[in-house]
Amino acid sequence: MKELIEKYVVDKFGNIEIPESEEEKQKLARALLGVSLISNLDYWLDNAFDLVSNPEREKPFTRENAASKKDKAFRAAFTNLDDEVKEKIKQLIADTTTGLLFSHLVSFDQFDFGELQIKLTPKTLHGVTEELTITKKWEDLHDELPEWMENFSKHQEQLKN
Repeated sequence: MKELIEKYVVDKFGNIEIPESEEEKQKLARALLGVSLISNLDYWLDNAFDLVSNPEREKPFTRENAASKKDKAFRAAFTNLDDEVKEKIKQLIADTTTGLLFSHLVSFDQFDFGELQIKLTPKTLHGVTEELTITKKWEDLHDELPEWMENFSKHQEQLKN
C-alpha cells in the first residue's frame, strides 16, 4: 500500500498520477482512503494520549475558553493515576476509536438502504477527470482496516493489542 502511495502521489497537495490498470486504480483509491482515515485516527489518538500522559499542554492555550477548561479538567483527572492505569486508559481509547472506525466501514460495506458506491475524483496535475471506484457492492472495506493501520499509523503498537 505504501508503495502505491509513493508511486502515484506526486506532491504534498494531493495530486496523483492515475494508474493504467483498473485493478491498480481501485487499489490506489482504497489506499488513499485508508491513509486519510488513519491520519484522522492518529490525530485523535495523539490528542487523547497527550491528555492522559501529560499534566500540561506542550503549547499553552493563548486564552482561557471552553476548550482550555476541558483540557485542564482532563489533565487534572489523569495526573495522579499510575502509569499502568494510564496505559489501560490509552488502550481503551485505541480500542474504542478503531472499533468505531471499523463499524463505520462495515456500515459502508453493508448499507441497509441500497447499494452504496464510494468513488474518488482525484486531483491531478494534468486536469484528468476520471473517477476511481473505491468500493462497489459487497466489497469489504472493513477487512482492509488492519492493513491500513499497519501501513499508515504511527500508533501501530497500541493498535495491535
